[in-house]
Amino acid sequence: MTTPPGWYPDPGQMPQLPPQERWWDGNSWTGHTRPGAGAVPQPGRGGAGTGRGQLIAGIVGSVVLAAALAVGGVLLLGGGSDDKNSDDKKPKAAPSSSATPDESAPPEDEKTPSPDTSPGDVVPEPELGVGLKVPEGWEQANPDSGFLSHKTAYVCPGQNTNCVRGGAQLLPVSSGWEGKKALKEATELQVAKNAKESYSKKAYGGITSHKVVKSGAVTVAGQPGYRIRWRVENKLEPDAYVEAAVFRSPHLEDEILTLWSSADIAPKSPPPSDLDELRKSVVKTGLGEGGEGNEGDDGNQESV
Repeated sequence: MTTPPGWYPDPGQMPQLPPQERWWDGNSWTGHTRPGAGAVPQPGRGGAGTGRGQLIAGIVGSVVLAAALAVGGVLLLGGGSDDKNSDDKKPKAAPSSSATPDESAPPEDEKTPSPDTSPGDVVPEPELGVGLKVPEGWEQANPDSGFLSHKTAYVCPGQNTNCVRGGAQLLPVSSGWEGKKALKEATELQVAKNAKESYSKKAYGGITSHKVVKSGAVTVAGQPGYRIRWRVENKLEPDAYVEAAVFRSPHLEDEILTLWSSADIAPKSPPPSDLDELRKSVVKTGLGEGGEGNEGDDGNQESV
């Protein structure tokens, strides 16, 4: 017959300590104890026997208790360590207004560490032969990417993911666009694509409406171009400004490039003027190499 659950003399009791009882759950000893309340038969032994049987019961009980406490220590201490390690390995930013997933996303307006770039430094896109100067309050999010992000990070409204208050990146556009009209048409496609990717439905609930707030011809890196800026309304706040500036490659006559940029409309976000600064800071570099000078956007012209 199995001994029923209850309080019994602690099998691991040290002789020099006051008597105590330990809880038997019907199958094994638990970690619960209380001061001794008198002699009671040990569970599973059928009486208050002495000698070898009592010694074995005491040893077994002590081993079971020690094992239980050891497992508890691994769960509490080891578990906490694993959580910390997994958080350390998680990415902190991504090349759009919504960044890569992070279950321990930073609180609103937490500043992330800056890489080895300073305001005014040129972040090149070697394959395109152009680069972007870093504005004040921005940084190169990843040393292996030409993407620039505003330093202010927050939790995306639609998912437990890191977002940043602004982003910018130079990208190639398919060739075959000729003439001023073609530049405008290409820009219309690029600004829509930028809005969709930078303010995704998953992170912001979807764009409910947009309106053109600025558009017109511009000069970028010394080359003719066209820019369009939208103000978008998201289902989940914040709303945002999204811009695309499409321009001729300073190296290859038949190719055009685009600058995507965006900024939240929210406290501590970059001002819309940062999008103008980014566009005007695009510089020509050598193909396959970085650059230091600014050879473009003198006499920048635009129509609103």
